[in-house]
Amino acid sequence: MTNWAFERLYHTIINAKNLDETLAFYRLLGFEVLHDRRHLDWPPHVGEMFGMDRGKGKGVLMVLPNDPSGPMLDVVEWIDPHPRFDDPADRGVVPRVLAFRVRNVLAAYEELKQKGVIFTGPPNEPRKVAPAANVVAVCCCRDPNGYIIEMIELVPGARHSQDTPKR
Repeated sequence: MTNWAFERLYHTIINAKNLDETLAFYRLLGFEVLHDRRHLDWPPHVGEMFGMDRGKGKGVLMVLPNDPSGPMLDVVEWIDPHPRFDDPADRGVVPRVLAFRVRNVLAAYEELKQKGVIFTGPPNEPRKVAPAANVVAVCCCRDPNGYIIEMIELVPGARHSQDTPKR
């Protein structure tokens, strides 16, 4: 028997081409800044910890206000080394995906599209053709850095797609 365990997802790092542009995008999605760390001096061990020779950047922690104890987005604009970003138009590149449960995907799609967010296509409504999937609707857009943001709405009570909802 072990005396340790993973407890929960803490944060995900979003590598940003432009920190301000990326913050504006995630604010559109409803995230709020929890801690602005743009002016911190990064100690040498940060790069080493991530397996790099060096690591300097500026960053901001963001959370969803309705899930303040939930996982955070750690948005980082790396100064040294500067990361490479895939061309989002290259359909042969496997994307990096962040998936979020969303209340009312269809309304989110319409509002965000009106605000200029570019989607990969219109929402898919699997529940209409495959009710057992328990997915009401799903759609995807790209953030300014090429990450795919998946927005998924499940039937009430389902933990994941194809789950049997608790009644």
